[in-house]
Formats: sequence, C-alpha cells, structure tokens
Amino acid sequence: MMTVAVNEFLDDLRGGRMTEAPTVSVQQGQLQGRTVNSPSGKAFYSFQGIPYAKPPLGSFRFKAPQPAESWDGVRDATSEGSVCPQIDPIITKQFTGDENCLYLNIYTPNLDGAFLPVMIYIHGGGFRNGSGSASLYGADFLVEKDVVVVTINYRLGALGFLSLNTPEVPGNAGLKDIVQAIRWIKENIHNFGGNSGNLTVFGESGGGVATAILTASPSTKDLISKAIIQSGTAINHAVYQKCPISNAKKLVNILGGEAEDVDDILEFLNATSAKELVEATEKLASDGVEFGVTIEKEFGDVEAVLTESFYDVLTSGRVADIPIMIGSTSLELTLERKSDDLQDLIPEELHIERNSEQSLEIAEGIKSLYFKGSHTGVESLNEYLELLSDTMINIHTHRHVKYLVQVSNKPVYYYKFDYVGELNWSKKLLASLGLNHAGHLDELGYLFSNEMIKDVEATPQDLKMRERMVRLWTNFAKSGNPTPEENYYLTVTWLPVTHDNLYFLNLGSELSLGSNPDKAKMDFWDEVYTKYFRIWDQPRTNTEEAVRKTDIIISVTEQTPVAYQEEIVAVSVEETPVVTNEIIVVPETTPEEPLVQISETPEPVKTEPVIVDEIEVVQESSPVQVVDNNGVDKEEDVHEIEPTPVHISNGNSNEVKKPRTSNEIKMVQQPNGTPKDVIRANDPPEDDLPKNIGVNKFVNFFESLGGKK
Repeated sequence: MMTVAVNEFLDDLRGGRMTEAPTVSVQQGQLQGRTVNSPSGKAFYSFQGIPYAKPPLGSFRFKAPQPAESWDGVRDATSEGSVCPQIDPIITKQFTGDENCLYLNIYTPNLDGAFLPVMIYIHGGGFRNGSGSASLYGADFLVEKDVVVVTINYRLGALGFLSLNTPEVPGNAGLKDIVQAIRWIKENIHNFGGNSGNLTVFGESGGGVATAILTASPSTKDLISKAIIQSGTAINHAVYQKCPISNAKKLVNILGGEAEDVDDILEFLNATSAKELVEATEKLASDGVEFGVTIEKEFGDVEAVLTESFYDVLTSGRVADIPIMIGSTSLELTLERKSDDLQDLIPEELHIERNSEQSLEIAEGIKSLYFKGSHTGVESLNEYLELLSDTMINIHTHRHVKYLVQVSNKPVYYYKFDYVGELNWSKKLLASLGLNHAGHLDELGYLFSNEMIKDVEATPQDLKMRERMVRLWTNFAKSGNPTPEENYYLTVTWLPVTHDNLYFLNLGSELSLGSNPDKAKMDFWDEVYTKYFRIWDQPRTNTEEAVRKTDIIISVTEQTPVAYQEEIVAVSVEETPVVTNEIIVVPETTPEEPLVQISETPEPVKTEPVIVDEIEVVQESSPVQVVDNNGVDKEEDVHEIEPTPVHISNGNSNEVKKPRTSNEIKMVQQPNGTPKDVIRANDPPEDDLPKNIGVNKFVNFFESLGGKK
C-alpha cells in the first residue's frame, strides 16, 4: 500500500494524476486506452489494436495497404488486434492469426505534448511469423526512459510478400505495411506526446533487414530520423526472392492448382483460405522456398519500396543520411549441420563454381581459419556455428558498416552483444549444446519484457545489463548519441566508426570499446569478396517476366456500328502481338473490308489473312453466345482473335522486325454456353467510347460500366 501511495504522489508531482481511461483523438476518430504499470511500478499509457490501414481483405489481399478508415464514437484501444496469419513458432506450432491484422500499439509516459522521441519496433521472424504483441515485446523498460514506443504488425509469408511482377501485385506488401504504419505514426503521434520529427526505427533479424531497407527506400525519405539494425541486414543475398513468379507457381502447385498465367495464379490464390496459404508456405519453406523481399518492377504511378539492388543504393550513397546503430550477437545461428562440405558455406553471391580450383581453395582457407582440428564431429560444433553465424549474418553486417562509413556524413555505431545471463532468450538452447555465448535474439531479453522469461529470476548483473541496454538504445533515440555522458552504467564513450578504425562497443559483462571485431576472420572474407564479388553480377533489377493474358468478351449484333467493330479490333491488334519462332515477310496491303464481319450463318467461316498497320493476323470465326438488343441469347458468328504468328514489315522485303509479347484477347464461354462477361458493342453510344485506347485502358473502360475483371 505504501508503494502505491508513493507512486500516486509521484504522478501528482509530474503534472497531475494519470487518467485511468485516457482518450486520444487521431485523424480517424477517438481512441480510449488504459493506464498500466511497469515492473518498477511506474505508470504509463497503453493504446493497443489501433488500425493504421484498411483491413487487407478480399480484393485487397496481396496488394499495398490502403489508408485506415474513420470510425464513429470512441474506439476501444485496450487490447491488441489479431496477429497476421502464421504458424505459431513457439507455443502451439499451429496456424494462428487473421488477415484483418494491420494494427499497431502505442505506449507513452505522457499525453501532454511533451514531444518525446519515438521508437518504432519492427519484429523479426524471417518474414514468416511474429507480431508486435506485448507478450513478446513489452515496452515497459524503454518507456521508463521517457520515450514513446510503437510496435506494429505487418503481413507475412505469401500474404505479405507474394510478387507476380504486375502492377496489381508487384510484391513487398508487408514492407509497404510498415511504411504505411510509419506514415500513420508521423501524422498522429503528437497526440500521444511523441515528436513526429524524431522517429527512430529499430528491428531485429527480419526486422533488421526491413529497417535497413527503409534507410534505402524512397518511400520513407524524410520520415525516419535514426535507425538501429540488429542481427540482420539487407546486404544478405538470402533475403531476396530470386524468381518470385516461380515461387508463386510452386505455391499454387503445392495447393493442388496448375495455374501458369499470373492472372490465373492470382485468381487461384485469392480463392484460397489464409490458413491453406500459410500451411503451404511453411511446406515450401522447408524445401528452401521463401517469400521474402522482392526487387520490384517499376509500374508508372505504383509506389515501390525497392526497385533496384540494395548494394547499388548503399554504395552510391543514396541511403538516408541519418545516425545508425548496427550490430549482432556473438553466436547468431544454431542451425542443424546438414553437410560437412565446407563449400556449402561459401556465400552464393560470389558465384563460384562448386569443386572448381577457386572453390576448393576458399574451403581450405575456411578450414584452416575456423577449425583447430577436424571440421566434422561434435567436438567442432562451436567452431562450425561460429562459421555459420559469420556467413549468414556477421560478414554482411561487417560489410554494411564498411560501406556506410564511406558514404554517410552521420555517425555509425557498431556493436557486438556478448553477454550471457538469465534473460538471454536462447540460454537454455545453447546450454543444452554446451555453448556459452550470446545467441540470436538474446539482446531482446534486456530491451523488452517478455512472457517467456517473466518467471526467470534475474541476477543483479542481469539487471545492470538491462539498464545499460535500455539507456544506450533510448539515448540514441533521443540525440543520436548512445553515450552522451559517462555514468555508473555507461562507463565508456562509444565512438562511431571511422575510415581507419571500425570502432565497436562490446556489450559483455563489462562494456569495452574495441576496434575491428573478429579482425582475422573479417580480413579473410574481405579478401575473398575483393577477389570474387562483383556488384554487377548481383540482381540489380527484377527481370522475371510475367506471362499473362487478358480475357475480354466482345459480343456484337447486326446493328453494331462498323466504327465500333474497327475500334475493337484496332485495340486487339495494337496490343496483342504474340511471340513466334516463325518470321515471314509479307507485302504491304490495305484491307478493304471491315475487320470484324457479321455472318448470318452459324457455320465457321475462314477468312484470308489481312494486314493491319503492317501486322498480319489470321482471323477465324466461330459460333458463340451473344446478346441481341432485346437481351435474348442467340448464336452469332463473331471473330475470335487468337494468338497467331505475327509478321511485321516496314515495307522493305529484306527487313524483318522481331515480334514482341503481349496479352491474349479472346472470347470465353462458361460451361453453360453463356459468355462469362458481355460487352454490348452498341451500349454505350459510339461517341462515348474513347478512340485509340490500348487493352488496359479498354479493360478499365469496360470495368467502369460494371463489368468484372
């Protein structure tokens, strides 16, 4: 009781008693949160389950997020929203979540316009699982240092990272969710006591990769003030989808479908439940097929997160010129050893042929550098895991730092987390392997409260490390300097890296400043990369081509104006050339008959090839269902424009131009014989149909009349 009274008295001193049910206004409406207490007893405000985007349901699945909708009245913000669909990796190992999951949580010590620095956390999970839930990332300790903390959900797996290389599904929807969340925070955080001009983005593992990409993306230009990249970086070749359409086809196949065309793929996957998609994604992941980041194709006004190699953006100095903290743990990965062949651990981006002289030489260098004796067997496990950690994370982190120092005018702070305590998330796992290192995720136990370790009894040294970590991270968020002054907890001055020295802070039982971590190993890899890595060999743009056909049903009647008939065929011929191996030079002619002919007999009629704008199209008519002016179905002869050899001539019989690919336009009937969709060529009036429109514009015009895609 005495403690409660003291806390209430302190709250009064800070400017009045905290409201039990605080209400805040945002652009979409009002939110009612709640007051909670940190483990030390300090009260702060919690607002959870805030929608930052429209639910990505129905036709919005796989697409970029849309701005959140407004609501009437006061919205309850006292509990978290659903996590995004995934397989729970920790507890149930079963499907969980809901597609209506684009929510964020805000924790703040003050609502009275204090303009506190804001820390936005991006969770990890390999872009397949995770969430911003307080059960994993409780903000208690950070908020105690007078910062506003925001945690977010974003779409995962195929739901967040499917790419068909089309304007409709260009990829990276999950990253675009994060961008949309940051924009929402920028516009609204002042209502929660936060400074919209001081946003620090930080993330670990997959969240570290996402944070790195945000520093290079034009979509977040001028949005973020600082970044903390933990145990993951966008330099890592493994985080990208090399063949996103191929991955999409594999997803369809494992679900029992056979779609090849990207429109058919999208239709199939849109008709599949989220649970089936997630379970199929997990099966593919076990075979090494991951739905990760895509280098997006550029499509006019379609906003992209990343349209070129991260290497290019970084090395050319086009990353955000902001202070950055970046680092990793001493033993990042503990994956099962599947092979004793050290060639398996030569980075893929070096493009070194297996069993070549170069490959064998590098493997021998790895063996002599990392292993004291044999590189096989249980006795070499620790050395093997150090090698694995280097090739998967540490080398990329080291190279990222070296590139940053060459191009950035702002400080870059490099760290190594090497503390082993009771709050390390991986302590039990590593102890069971006989290892005494800080593992992947371990620093998070000292930054966040977590349900998994809530009953762990922390030692005094653990509590000291927690205080150090929280101070370093929040100091950086406040000023861009993690050690503005020395004190009992921060006993050293953390120097930023320079061209001559890669200074780093070793976060061990005691803090110490060092230079060039793991120098011998990093020098070896620097030499290998200098010799074999070629930036121009890396995927600089997305080159996988989308194969698609657009089915447009065109029905005409005897009363259809000839101009309409010519317009429809002109659109079709203009944008429907098809690739063929057969090249034929034909003389230039001028058609004298309409390109669409109306036959009164249902018998198929063959017509001779005609030349339109120097493109030969073989036409064929067949009976299909059409609708007459009275709405009655009847059989008419309508020409069907099928993919046929395309012959292009400029009038010179000795010159042949290469045909190009395009969409297929044809009429499609449903099993019952009726057209799937019908455009009446005499409705709307002739003057209302735009002239000289391409296929895409024609489809848009068709859809504006109420037709379906």
